[in-house]
Parts: sequence; C-alpha cells; structure tokens
Amino acid sequence: MLNQQQIPALIARQLPQVQHDLCLAGTMPSVYQSIQVLTDYTKRMALEHDFNMVGKCMTLIGKFYEKGNTIVRNAVENIFVYSFSSLMCNCNCVEWRMVQSYMPSRLYSVFVEQVLRSKC
Repeated sequence: MLNQQQIPALIARQLPQVQHDLCLAGTMPSVYQSIQVLTDYTKRMALEHDFNMVGKCMTLIGKFYEKGNTIVRNAVENIFVYSFSSLMCNCNCVEWRMVQSYMPSRLYSVFVEQVLRSKC
C-alpha cells in the first residue's frame, strides 16, 4: 500500500519534468500539494494536445488510487478527480474524449458520482 510520504518521490521519479514544481517550497510537499502539481501538469498536457503524456499521468494517478492508503485516495478524489470538471470546460469535445479515453475507469466512475452529487 502506498502512503502519502511516498507520493512526491514517485511523481518526481516518473515525471522528472515536474520535479521543480514539487520542490518550490524547499521542503518535501504534502500529498495534496503533490497531487495538485500532477493535476496541473496533466491539464497543461491535455491543452497542449500531448495525449501520450496525459495517458502517462492518468496511469500514474490510477496507480495511486488503486494502491494508495485512505489519505492518498482522498487526495486523488478531492484534487485530481474534482479537477475533471474544469478540464472538461477548457477542452473541446474531441479533446475531452481523448482525455476520457486515458482515464482509469474507476476514477471516471468517481467523477460521475461527484457530478451527480453536485446536481442534487
């Protein structure tokens, strides 16, 4: 099981290009800060049409959700999955379908649950 202390290093190892963003505070970022960095990077890659990188990010976040402890899973749901709505608004239909195609099915289900709850 992955714990919250492992997440920043795993992100930095898999995506060295975000290492600078992870280290801006000069200390090890929290799991929430780390997931936010990954979220922002994923959005940027989607808007730049780098869907291979979007896929890599989605695979990584899916692993965190699947193998993470409760704190990690909550961070993924409350930051990454919650951000899907804003991403959907910033993408055209084709871009959104591309992003959706890379989403792990469990995370997409969580997204749909969040949207349905917000409508009630």
